[in-house]
Amino acid sequence: MLFSDVEGSTALLSRLGDRYGEALSAQRAVQRAVFCEFGGHEMGTEGDSFFVVFPSAADAVSCCLAAQRNLAGYDWPGGVSLRVRMGLHSGEPARHEDGYIGLDVHRAARIAAAAHGGQVVVSDATRLLATPRVPTGVSFGDLGFHRLKDIEAPEHIFQLAGPGLAERFPPLRSLGAATSFPAPVTPLVGRDGELAALGAMLARPQVRLVTLTGPGGVGKTRLALAAAASLSEAFPHGGYFVPLAPVRDAEVMWKAIAGSLGVTGDGPEAEVVAGYLRERRVLLVLDNLEQLDGAGQVVAALLAAAPELVILTTSRRPLHVPGEYEQPVPPLAVPGGGSAADVAGSGAAMLFTQQARMVRPGFVITDGNAADVAAICARLDGLPLAIELAASRAKLLTPKALLARLGQGLALAAVDAGRPQRQQTLHDTIAWSYELLRPALAAVFRRISVFTGGATLEALAAVAVTGGAQTAGPGPLEVAAELQDLSLITVTEGADGEPRVGMLETIRGYALERLTEAGELEETRRRHAAYYAEVAAGARDQLHGRGHLAVMDQLDSEHDNLRAALAWSLDAAAEGGERAATGMRLVRALAWFWFERGHAAEGRRWLEQAIELAADDTGAARARLAHGLGILLATQGELGAALRVFERSLAVWRALGDRDQQAKELNSLGIVHRMGGELDAARSLLEESITIAREIGSDYRLSAALLSLGQVESAMGAYDRAAPLLHEALVLYQKLGDIRGEAVVQQTLAAVSLLAGKIQEARELLLGTLNYATGSKDTEFLANALEMFACTDADLGDMPQAARLAGAAEALRQRAGIPLPQPDAALLERCLIRARAAMAPGMWDAELAAGRALTQEQAAGLLRSAAHRG
Repeated sequence: MLFSDVEGSTALLSRLGDRYGEALSAQRAVQRAVFCEFGGHEMGTEGDSFFVVFPSAADAVSCCLAAQRNLAGYDWPGGVSLRVRMGLHSGEPARHEDGYIGLDVHRAARIAAAAHGGQVVVSDATRLLATPRVPTGVSFGDLGFHRLKDIEAPEHIFQLAGPGLAERFPPLRSLGAATSFPAPVTPLVGRDGELAALGAMLARPQVRLVTLTGPGGVGKTRLALAAAASLSEAFPHGGYFVPLAPVRDAEVMWKAIAGSLGVTGDGPEAEVVAGYLRERRVLLVLDNLEQLDGAGQVVAALLAAAPELVILTTSRRPLHVPGEYEQPVPPLAVPGGGSAADVAGSGAAMLFTQQARMVRPGFVITDGNAADVAAICARLDGLPLAIELAASRAKLLTPKALLARLGQGLALAAVDAGRPQRQQTLHDTIAWSYELLRPALAAVFRRISVFTGGATLEALAAVAVTGGAQTAGPGPLEVAAELQDLSLITVTEGADGEPRVGMLETIRGYALERLTEAGELEETRRRHAAYYAEVAAGARDQLHGRGHLAVMDQLDSEHDNLRAALAWSLDAAAEGGERAATGMRLVRALAWFWFERGHAAEGRRWLEQAIELAADDTGAARARLAHGLGILLATQGELGAALRVFERSLAVWRALGDRDQQAKELNSLGIVHRMGGELDAARSLLEESITIAREIGSDYRLSAALLSLGQVESAMGAYDRAAPLLHEALVLYQKLGDIRGEAVVQQTLAAVSLLAGKIQEARELLLGTLNYATGSKDTEFLANALEMFACTDADLGDMPQAARLAGAAEALRQRAGIPLPQPDAALLERCLIRARAAMAPGMWDAELAAGRALTQEQAAGLLRSAAHRG
């Protein structure tokens, strides 16, 4: 049976006008001549369409081939291109009066309706009957299975190809390839990048298995369905969605796949499914495989049996099947703040808005609620499920009110009944993964929750894996890999290039609940605090050597863990003993870190808390704590309080006869007196410190006191006395390998040159400290460097640059709470007063403001730029 009609006949009528009848008659004549030639019997004609039957499929195919050639070669009126679509199907219709009726007739008509002008499409039945007798050079191209209007079963359709026929046509006008993908209820948002990357991966010929991995609620299924829908044309035999969350064994998995494909047969389902897929190009989406231990074997068997099959799976862990491409699905991009437009443009906020509008039409992100929406998205880690559950409350709660209630975020329940049970709450979603863990791994998962900001593998081993005991079992790397496979942890690259294990906050909250329920919270926190006390103490021992920057960066990366350890160990409500002792070790070890990295205010709070806990101790332990507090008090400009602290500590060390500690406290007292402009007192204290350091043979104490005395002599204008002291200190610091000490001496020598009016010499010395200033994250040192370069630039005539540098230094000091000591502030003012006078007031203020707006990293970049320009 052949059905044909003219494509775009209405447009042709409009274009040809009165000559349309001429064209219509011509196409009828051309086709009827060919029908007669191949034994066709015309059953019906209406307008520009024909229904013709042939005694054999081969004759019908040959007729269509000749008809298309003749139509293509005809000289049509008005130079138009008249194109006829044709469809063939072979069957056994019933005779009725003078025609045929039955489903096969309807099927033939629907097949023809799916074609384009100039195209001949045939059913599989016609192809099979015609193939043995078609002319040489004629073939059938597989267009896959297509759903046709009012036809229940998908139809396998082929395109006739041969000499004189066009080869390329748009997709058939069918209802699409056979698919079983559920239709989403809302558009996919915030996933353009991931969708494009996944589509490109699946389009690569060598890629046959892709597994989307990620934590529960991250949107793996939604992304898989969107990608599958976008690729329907690439899989002519269709695409099928197989939900497997309820399935627990391989046999049932085979049954589920067979059910989704709609195939039945004798024998095991594995053989039936494999036989059906063997010669078909199909996309199979297998959803939720993490709970299925045998899923990997089933997938491997499918790929081996069907060489054209492509499988897209979703799972919280990879399948570990040969040829698998793992594609982690990250949480949605979380807004970093900014304007309402900036927040609204992030993926997480776009989803929040979409879901909120479903219950509160007209919801928009405004300047008034943008910060709250951004905070909600951040608190929920950008997890789509969590955001959807939260946004469903927007009908009753404003973003501010919702944010205030997110402490119970894990308990947020779905308000719609359409979600799977495992996704009714965020708690249920995480529990689904947790329940898949063997007991030993579940215990490690719970313990990881005490880490904040992530953990190294070493920390994981000490706190979570073995619990401090040397027991046999998987090491931290193996445990991390297993938990990452289940998408319960994240693994990133640390600053040192080593793996760093972390948790999304939503998952961490769940793990912490389980840790508390298991009665393991206090013991795990004890191990956590003890471990980080060891880390801090080890770092302190390396602060004044070549490893200085590395250990400071290590403490920076562990800052959140150190804070957690301090909060637990210094809890005033807890009993003392070992717990408080751990806190004391931490604060003693971290004082210099807080000073150097600009955390003076925070460090002061911890030290004061520790000293209060040690109120009954009037000896060495308290004196050591007090020394750290004195450093931070002086840094914050509270010189009187710092002097009292150092004087009390010095008294303790004198009473105990500890000469080394006496030298240290005398040096600190000298520094504070210099900062207050009391130079004679400073000199006396520092000379005593130097004397003791020489007597006890301590190069470290001696170098520090020599540096401090050199600074005092410089401030008194005694440059000739300052230089030898500073050079001796430099030699000692180089001997000790103390890179910070070397840099501070060079910076002080530059200050001496600057005060002496030797600007170029000062600049050369400053250039020698540039790498440390810009790469160390030493806040006070960087501020000093910015101020000194501002002075040299002012003297060399670059007034705008001097203003920017001074503004950047001022902002650094203000943010860190480390004011410039009065003598140094007076020097800076003398340097800049001429520069300020040489510029218009508005211009100076503008450049100063530009510098103040810079972050510490940007200020370091400005310093590099200023140094190279000079």
